[in-house]
Amino acid sequence: MDTINTQNEQLTEYTMTLIRHKARQLVGKAGYTKDDVEDIEQDLIRDLLERLPKFDPARATLNTFADRVIGSRVCNLLRHRQTEMRDCRREAFSLNDEIETEDGPMQLHETVSQDEVDLRTDRYTRPAAERDHLNFDLKAVIVSLPPELQEVAEMLRSHSVAEVVRALGIPRRTFREKHLAQLREVFAASRMDDYLR
Repeated sequence: MDTINTQNEQLTEYTMTLIRHKARQLVGKAGYTKDDVEDIEQDLIRDLLERLPKFDPARATLNTFADRVIGSRVCNLLRHRQTEMRDCRREAFSLNDEIETEDGPMQLHETVSQDEVDLRTDRYTRPAAERDHLNFDLKAVIVSLPPELQEVAEMLRSHSVAEVVRALGIPRRTFREKHLAQLREVFAASRMDDYLR
């Protein structure tokens, strides 16, 4: 049987292949990445070597013993990692905590931009710079519209369709067929379809 000399202990080729396979299987689970594979392999080898003195050839083969030990360790790694991920203390911090930066000490809240807060709280779906560019493009398209459609487009920037229909005093179907259809065509031609969603 082929063996590999690992930390002065003899492990079978099967065992080493199993360790490599199990380590790669953990990638993408419980936050493990490809960068963790080597560390996981070392952990599995260390754990197996620590348990080897308990191996009893009368009860099982070395490969069976290794399979059970490695499988158990993998389960423990996943359980521990998932428990860590659920631990609310991992996220517990104050925005008033002081941290060291290249510019010296500052409070954590000073490192978070309003733009990032707006994106994380779903106030906006796009970063401020992108919103500015789109707003500029939007104004250019609206200015090119006939006066009646300009008014409707401006109203739709801050009001729902139902509110605009009420304000104009026209049926919703008429509004969709007359105004929205024209606006969709103009915005699609200008590649500004995103504003119509």
